[in-house]
Amino acid sequence: MAKAPELKFQKHIADFLVRVHRYGVLAQADITDTEHCLAEDALWDFLNATQADALEKLAADYSTDARAQVFKALRSELAHTPLWLLLRNGLKVRGQALRLFYPKPRSSESAAAPRYAQNRISFRPHFYFGEANHEIDFVFFLNGLPIVALELKHEKNQTVHDAVAQFTQRDHTQKIFQHPFLYLAADTSEVKAATDPRREQNFRWHNMGLTNQASVDTEYPVEFLYREVLGPDALMEALSFFLVRVPHRDAQDDRPERPAFTLFPRYHQSRTVRKVADSISEHFAASGDIGRKYLINHSAGSGKTLTMCWLADRLHSLFKPGTSEKLVDMVFILTDRKSLDTNVREDLDNFTHLKEVVGLARKADDLPRFMAQRKSIIVTTQQKFAWVLDQIQNNPVLKTLRVAFLIDEAHRSQEGQMGAAIRLPFRKADEPDAEDAADDAADPQEHIARIIREHDLNQLMVAFTATPAPATVSLFGEAFDTYSEAEAIAEGYIVDVAASIISYKTLYNLQCAVVPKPEDEARYPAGVVAKALKNVAYQDDGLIQYKAEVMLRIFEKDVMPLIGGRAKAMIVTSSRVAGLRYFEIIQAKLKERGATYRALYAFSDFTHPETNAAISEHAVNGLVDSELIEDRFEGDDYRLMVVANKFQTGFDQPLLAGMFLDKPVVDRNAVQTVSRLNRCHDGKDKVVVVDFTNNAKAILKAFTKYRKGTPFEPQEPDQAVCLKLYDEILAAGLFTQKDAAELGKLLATGTDAQVQYMVDALRKRFQARWSDMEERKAFVYLLAKFVKSFHFLTCFFTFSAEVQELARFAEIVGPQLIKAGGVSELMKLIRQTEVTKASVTYQGVTTSAGPVKLKPSKGRPGAGPPPLKVSVQEMIDNILAKFPISDEEAILIKQVTEAKAADLSIRQTVTAHRSDGIYLNGVYRGQVNGEIQAVYNDMGRFEELSDIKYTDVAGIFDIMAMTVIQHHLHVAA
Repeated sequence: MAKAPELKFQKHIADFLVRVHRYGVLAQADITDTEHCLAEDALWDFLNATQADALEKLAADYSTDARAQVFKALRSELAHTPLWLLLRNGLKVRGQALRLFYPKPRSSESAAAPRYAQNRISFRPHFYFGEANHEIDFVFFLNGLPIVALELKHEKNQTVHDAVAQFTQRDHTQKIFQHPFLYLAADTSEVKAATDPRREQNFRWHNMGLTNQASVDTEYPVEFLYREVLGPDALMEALSFFLVRVPHRDAQDDRPERPAFTLFPRYHQSRTVRKVADSISEHFAASGDIGRKYLINHSAGSGKTLTMCWLADRLHSLFKPGTSEKLVDMVFILTDRKSLDTNVREDLDNFTHLKEVVGLARKADDLPRFMAQRKSIIVTTQQKFAWVLDQIQNNPVLKTLRVAFLIDEAHRSQEGQMGAAIRLPFRKADEPDAEDAADDAADPQEHIARIIREHDLNQLMVAFTATPAPATVSLFGEAFDTYSEAEAIAEGYIVDVAASIISYKTLYNLQCAVVPKPEDEARYPAGVVAKALKNVAYQDDGLIQYKAEVMLRIFEKDVMPLIGGRAKAMIVTSSRVAGLRYFEIIQAKLKERGATYRALYAFSDFTHPETNAAISEHAVNGLVDSELIEDRFEGDDYRLMVVANKFQTGFDQPLLAGMFLDKPVVDRNAVQTVSRLNRCHDGKDKVVVVDFTNNAKAILKAFTKYRKGTPFEPQEPDQAVCLKLYDEILAAGLFTQKDAAELGKLLATGTDAQVQYMVDALRKRFQARWSDMEERKAFVYLLAKFVKSFHFLTCFFTFSAEVQELARFAEIVGPQLIKAGGVSELMKLIRQTEVTKASVTYQGVTTSAGPVKLKPSKGRPGAGPPPLKVSVQEMIDNILAKFPISDEEAILIKQVTEAKAADLSIRQTVTAHRSDGIYLNGVYRGQVNGEIQAVYNDMGRFEELSDIKYTDVAGIFDIMAMTVIQHHLHVAA
């Protein structure tokens, strides 16, 4: 029996539906077919009003029995076809095709417009069914056919969960739980939705965001439900467009049988599709083109692949206002190879009405063939993006088309493979995708942003990402639609992987017997030396042996029992060489243990720097031809996967519940890496993250930063920035516009030998001008900054031919002006560096609710931080590097450093560890560095945060951190 508050809530909604939507109200007696819950008179009236000719033909054959024939055919079809499919596709009655409703026409001038106006939506409050007269709060009917059922609860008495339970506990043999396409459970503040009401798990959250808010204070928080979701446009749109039927699948191999079911979009999915479609239609009406860019900031667990499929379908079916001419001629979905082969293919297969218009470019010749055929929707890999844009730009016919690109987040870089494929001049269309194994490839999102800037032809670009890079935000603007990680966690679509992180500190002493002369040392960039030295420590056999044992013990004790004993874990290592050693050591340890589980090592093939042996992923793991390592990892006997860079992003394995980080990850990369654990699985309620880099606080800070969406604000582009740099380069008097023009001619008509001859002459001129290494670096940095600024700003401005010419000149000549020491020479020194002491120390657990105080480490008594010097041996302890900076930068550096030098929490930590030089000069310096970067982030100083001279291991932030620590040491003394 409904209580007074619930009845009041129901009446409020009923009044709203009549007053705002003009819905009719059915009496219980109007539902004449009590088995199938049909208001037969309402349907018959609609058919008479819209298709009298067809009914007359039936009457001619069947006389007064025509009506009976229609309802007989309808009941017969309902025995094996969902009602919404009959509404969408129509009903065949004795050779006559009858429409049960009319979708919205493309134009108000269309001949179908009067028929659309004949659709009638009505509702029955307090709908009774069955012999026992059970009640549903609301049932909605379209032309007399039941389409939506709604149960309401008032939070004074019950909640949305009680409404769900009411649905799941009903007698589901009743047709009212089979015919509607949507079942809604709601209380006064939250909503859940299902297309099948039989199981609680079928009901998914259907809210506006973390909280629902009414547009006016006289409405309930769930106003969007009765104003929007149950509005006539949304219901008609669901029937004509959003609903998708997933067919029955027989059991096959390890996949169980799956019954057919209906997909209905989550609120943010339909919201995104509608917003983009409406916006681009309005833009076209105003400007005559579709040249817009949209950033969709949707978290993992958002159903992004389906959103892209729905959006591709909608764009494909958009028409110019009032015409039958398509608004978008071609839609490209750009994704990674695995998604193309699985996620996107499987989801698009369910959009059966698109079967003839979709092309999945799996083979080399598919893409050019689909483009020649003008396929409406083409799915290909992100590696082909530049090639597609070049084809459009250089083909007169393609150039006239209106083209849309839906870009899946650039996450599966796999040690730089995608970044390299995008960065390099694009291959011929009939060549397979190349994969470069560069360890330090730039952010793939940066590459995609650059490609778009360089090829922009007023196409529609929609980028989907969970962690937008600053370059992406600058190019696309602020997020057009956001579904945050916080929402996905709250709604149970992903696991909160940042709940807590177990922290270990890696301690090591390094000793190098060879100290090069200062003039020789200057040839090696400080950051390169620092990274190489760190790799020496992280590749040390003793250290890896020790940490591998700690990892296995934690895995067996804390991770293996999770998810019903099926949980898997990932070990993230600092390099491919270190990863190989981890894999070999772990294999040996598993053999010693007689373990029943196995490990894999995922990496891009490389040449071992010490043995020169070719190291192949297939050979190391014993994979058969064409077998993917991620498919092998699906097996229950494989529980551990060692990685370096590969699979840190874009790898979906729901059974992953453990991660061991032996490589520092920061900011977006930290979120992307640890988020490999967030996929849901039955029985998965926790994950274990163990960090060996003492970086737990920074990782959790990154999650906090991105949890509610992108932290970056779009920056207003300023053409003057690039022109100022252009003037500075010419004002230096070293290179002239004539030099740039001559190099341009050689690049166009000369040979590579002639180009390099000119570059060599320019380098000699450069060396003669400046002998000081810092002055040389400053000019090279100026050239690089100009090139970066030019490429970014060409998205927004057109530069003169002279500026373009000098930018190309600087891009080619700049990197070749300083001949840095060869890697082999540097490694001769680095390889003589030995780890003299190594261990790991438990630091405690850092939680997202607030970090616990880490246990103090015990180091060598009296060993204070060594002085800051730049040489191979001295850089083992610290690095000091000098860079050119502006007066504004200098003032800011001074302000932030002074603020941190007065920070009492830092002073407390430094004082407590003043005798532990290893800790202060190592891991704690990294923590202070992170706090300094957080200040820059809060101030919106994103240029510095993305500038290597600041972020490098021996960069400005590092110097600031060490200065702060030294200040506090001085005070403590």
